[in-house]
Amino acid sequence: MKHIIPKQKPLSFNNSIEHLHNKTHEWISEIEFIKVEQDFLKELLAEHIMGLCDTNNFSKGKLYLNGINHEAILGETLIESINDHKINLALLIENIYIKRENLFRDNHEFLKNEVQNYIENFKYIKKQVFELILFIMKKEKQQKLLAK
Repeated sequence: MKHIIPKQKPLSFNNSIEHLHNKTHEWISEIEFIKVEQDFLKELLAEHIMGLCDTNNFSKGKLYLNGINHEAILGETLIESINDHKINLALLIENIYIKRENLFRDNHEFLKNEVQNYIENFKYIKKQVFELILFIMKKEKQQKLLAK
């Protein structure tokens, strides 16, 4: 006689929720690091403000600075949303919100996309700032060489 073994569920429910919970920690860590980078970029732009004026790129620099400030505000809002989500996931791990699991998973996907967009937007701004500062540094170097 054959003995039928019931299908086993994939990894336990808590493991997958714990994985989502760990991801939220990674997101917050990434956003916190971006905050440091944003401060660095602001200082970098401020340090080269005279070069921005000399090369007629002041409006670009100002635009990038506004973009950095806007992204910083979005980062704070995103951290708050992630922290709320993290609390809900912790309650789900404790089996308090079992009926809302799908809602929390949908919210997790939404936040995942928001974090990815946030990171991509910041990378774009960072690249633009680096290119502008590099241009200014080369200009300043040329001027110093011509002055000798």
